[in-house]
Amino acid sequence: MVLLLNNKGVTRSRANLFLSILLIALSFSIAHILFAGAVINHLSAKVYTLGDPTYFLIAPLLWFYTQELTGQKVRISSNIIFHFLPFLLIIILSLSLRSVNSENPLIQFLDHHNKLIHIAFWIIVVVQFSGYLYVIRRKWIVYRELIRNEVSNKENVDISWISFIMVVFLLINLFFLFNLFVVIHFKNNAWLAKTTALIFSLSVFALGYKGILQKEIFKNDAGLIPRPVNGALSQTVTSKPDQELIKRLLDHMQEKKSYLDPELTLSQLAKDLDIGRSQLSQLINDGIGDNFYDFINKYRVEQVKQLMTDPRVKHFSMLGIALEAGFKSKSTFNLIFKRFTGLTPTEYRKNLGQ
Repeated sequence: MVLLLNNKGVTRSRANLFLSILLIALSFSIAHILFAGAVINHLSAKVYTLGDPTYFLIAPLLWFYTQELTGQKVRISSNIIFHFLPFLLIIILSLSLRSVNSENPLIQFLDHHNKLIHIAFWIIVVVQFSGYLYVIRRKWIVYRELIRNEVSNKENVDISWISFIMVVFLLINLFFLFNLFVVIHFKNNAWLAKTTALIFSLSVFALGYKGILQKEIFKNDAGLIPRPVNGALSQTVTSKPDQELIKRLLDHMQEKKSYLDPELTLSQLAKDLDIGRSQLSQLINDGIGDNFYDFINKYRVEQVKQLMTDPRVKHFSMLGIALEAGFKSKSTFNLIFKRFTGLTPTEYRKNLGQ
């Protein structure tokens, strides 16, 4: 999957590099689950197993991948080590607690409280995973709103991919929680290891397959998606909207019909109006009461209504009319039209008798 992900035919990006590392970590964890015990047992010094340390690699790598997806480059620095402290700690403790001397009081204590050790291990795994998923979800919410304030068609930024990976890793976390339940309530849980390996294997194939098809979400090289500051877009304009600018914006939309451009972005419209993009964003949000996405698509819906009564395009299909109005796909058009009118396009056209 990693080789396919880095094939020439797949979009090259730093995000794909971190996705590859994440898939390798999952694959390494599978190998560790299935084969590490047999290998370690042949070593001259027996290693005391506190738990599989590779579980603690997954969430931090997912966080780095999410950062890259949302346009924030992961910087290699001394702070990055804090994300891997649980992973390193488990390895160090496992290697330092070698039970060469079974009479050692600490080893005897661990042997007598083996179940408690495993419970503590799984609690830490679930807490770490849940913490990272919470932070990733918050970041996703911020960027979802950012997108709605920047682009007029979401087909350019396939945000469903982030939802997909969130679902995959939420399921993994629920499985970890199930592991904790099993460790607490059942004595025979040897089957859990191979079940975990199976879950990870399915995750690798799902993420790899979807990752190969995934386009780059945020085109920061083109300056389309700005970086959020303190969880929100930076605002550099006054809190009170300028009524003259609002009138200028509305006149521009009526005269130039910028909404007919399916690739229209906030940055492009700001350039056309010769004002700052942050200024335009606040103008639309506070002065008109919409985000950019809804503001533009309301014009497109009105354009569709007009085209439905235009005899020159009466032979057009519903998709043809949608494309003429600036939409990029039938599915998006249907959702937006019904949201703003309460009717599907077909129902609305039928009411017109067209």
